[in-house]
Amino acid sequence: MLSLPERNSLLSPLEWLWLAAVAVLALRPVGDFDTYWQLQSGRYMWETQTLITADTFSLAAQAPRLEHCWLHDLLLQAVYATGGLTLLSLLLPVVVATCAALLLCWNLRRVGSPAVVLPVLTLCLIASEPSWAIRPQLWTFLFSLLYLQLLSRGREEGWRAWGWLPVIMLPWCNLHAGCVLGLVLIGLFWCGELWRCLRGRSSRRSLGQLALAGTVTLAAAFVNPFGWRIPLGQLWAHANQFQVQAGLAEVELLGNMEWLPPTFATVPFFYLVFGLWALLLLLRRRRLDPAEAIFFLAFAYMGFGQVRHTTLVSLLAGCYLPAGCGELTSRLPGTRLRFVPAAALARWGSIACLVALVALRAGHGTIGWGEERTLLPAAATDFVTERKLPANLYNAYDWGGYLMWRLYPDYLVFVDGRQDSREHFLAADTIDNAKPGWEQLLADSGVNTLLIRTCYYDTGEPLALVTALSRNPAWALVYRDEVALVYVRRDAAGGSPELAALPPREAFRTMLAEASRLYAEDAGRHPALLAMGRASFQLGDAAAARGYYQRYLEIDPKSREAGMALQRLGGQ
Repeated sequence: MLSLPERNSLLSPLEWLWLAAVAVLALRPVGDFDTYWQLQSGRYMWETQTLITADTFSLAAQAPRLEHCWLHDLLLQAVYATGGLTLLSLLLPVVVATCAALLLCWNLRRVGSPAVVLPVLTLCLIASEPSWAIRPQLWTFLFSLLYLQLLSRGREEGWRAWGWLPVIMLPWCNLHAGCVLGLVLIGLFWCGELWRCLRGRSSRRSLGQLALAGTVTLAAAFVNPFGWRIPLGQLWAHANQFQVQAGLAEVELLGNMEWLPPTFATVPFFYLVFGLWALLLLLRRRRLDPAEAIFFLAFAYMGFGQVRHTTLVSLLAGCYLPAGCGELTSRLPGTRLRFVPAAALARWGSIACLVALVALRAGHGTIGWGEERTLLPAAATDFVTERKLPANLYNAYDWGGYLMWRLYPDYLVFVDGRQDSREHFLAADTIDNAKPGWEQLLADSGVNTLLIRTCYYDTGEPLALVTALSRNPAWALVYRDEVALVYVRRDAAGGSPELAALPPREAFRTMLAEASRLYAEDAGRHPALLAMGRASFQLGDAAAARGYYQRYLEIDPKSREAGMALQRLGGQ
């Protein structure tokens, strides 16, 4: 431990300002796709006083469902019932700011200098920001930080710190199946303590206390409505990572972008965090804490294995990086950061970085509260309910949660982000890509209304279904805006004058608007250029279409669609 002056337990005004900037950065409208099916689940359980055990809100209503985040669902419903989506928007900044405060106070006690702590924690928080959403993993973020700090404190406090581990596990295992990580953290820390014990730096008594705390915590993880299936079942589920990396997983896992390994282009700050951590471990190898080294290896395995883990492990790295940086800076000959102008620059630079990020997010419209209407089909859903369009409904995969919240029980969704029905997931893949048999699949499910998007959200790739529908006389386009399309089967519309069909090419105005927005948000969505080219071509703008296709060919010279399209356009 470094020799540092004692700090006042109260945070300084500058540190409070830093926390406030973090909270504002986390303030955003409720737009995450999964939040809405969790809201609907909470409402259903509250009204029926029963747990969800099947995919009740979809056409695959008999598919089994393990609602591992049932307590989180009920909490969301309670907040929503109290203050609507506006109050619900505040839940995210409260939890994120609490995580930031835990990291800040922990590291200030260990390092002392905010000139070291604030910049490093800012990096860790920015790396974790892509996962800031009102989803149950928020609780895993919070409780994992608490576990790491309690495990470390237990070296001096023993059972007074470790005794809280099973207590925290009781809500955690009912809020999110990620509670299994708590058990993993205890096991990894115990391995580190075993190494310290063998080297005479810890006692067998301490090792036994930790083993006892871990055993009681494991028992506490079974105190949930689903018993062993929460902690042990999730361990088995994460074994799918090996199948995903080998390309042998089920198609619904291969189609989930979160299960794929990361790249520097997608999560650059994760690479910066772990590159810095690896460097610090190398420079401090002679005074290395075994637990920190073990956590580094485990977190690196998690992060480099699946992109979904990069944000969590970047946040957890904040428990160790500031201390490592503080130890090295204290060794610099003749300098102490807190006594030089660089200290003020580091402190205020951290706040300025967060403020700049807030301004950037505000410019993109992602800072705010209430309902996110630019990413969700709010107006199209209003149209469906007001016109009482015929059931059943086919919908975009990532809108399933929002639509079940808005439309149940009048409509059941076809597919949603929970992926409980393999049959429906594969059917949706066939329909979205207009593969042979797509029309029959819709007919077999009794689908008479389609509420769809025009591009895949993750990649920006255009949906072949839109082109197929524009050529299919059995379906009428009855509504479009810059977010969604609504089609109705003509023989089910009943000839209502309120459902006058729009020209089929109007669908491509939506495609052009959506693809442009997706590409503006993330230039890595290169297939959005294909969507813009296809839409411009269908709308008669040959010059724009040629430009989009040429830009895409520069990225993917082997693109068959872009090459053939340019040949056609060149002949005009």
